[in-house]
Amino acid sequence: MHDHGSTVPVLFGPVLLYLIGYLSVPAVAGFALMRIVTPPPRRSDALLVTGASITTFVVAMLLFPSFALPPQAIVALLAAGIVPFVLWWRAPHLIARVVLVAPWLVAAAFVTAVLRAPVDQPGGFIAALTAVSWLTFCVPRTRAGRVVLRGAAGTLALAVTAFTASVAAGGSL
Repeated sequence: MHDHGSTVPVLFGPVLLYLIGYLSVPAVAGFALMRIVTPPPRRSDALLVTGASITTFVVAMLLFPSFALPPQAIVALLAAGIVPFVLWWRAPHLIARVVLVAPWLVAAAFVTAVLRAPVDQPGGFIAALTAVSWLTFCVPRTRAGRVVLRGAAGTLALAVTAFTASVAAGGSL
C-alpha cells in the first residue's frame, strides 16, 4: 500500500505567517520613519503602507489570538485600520475631508498603543499599526503640528520595529 499523507510539515503555516509579517513590517515601519522628513504619500505609496499594515494586523491576530484587549476593541481597531486602505483605493475624493479628522484618529490609536504596550504587547502592536494607517492622511498645517507628527511617526516606527524584534527574538510576544 502507498501513503496519501502530506509531506509538508505542520509548521509550514505558522512559518509562512511569520514570513509574511516579517516582510510587511518593514514597509509599515519604514513609512512611519520616513514620514518624519517626507511630504504626505502618493496614492500608490499610501495603498502599499495601509495594505501592509492590514496584512501585519491580520497575521498578528492569527499568530497571537489571546490579546488582552476586549474583542470589541480588536474589531474596532481592525475596522479603523481597514478604512484608510478603502479610502485611498475606492474614495480618493473624500481624502480632503478625512485629512481634518486623521490627526485625532492617529492620536487616539497612538495613545492606545502607548498605554497598552506595557501590559499587552500584541494589543499595543495592533494599535500602532492602526495609527500608522491613519498617518498616511496627516498633513500638519502648523509648526507645532509638524513637531507632533514627527514625534508620533518616529515613536510608531520604533514601536512596530521593537514589537517585531521581540517576536523574532523570542518567537512570541
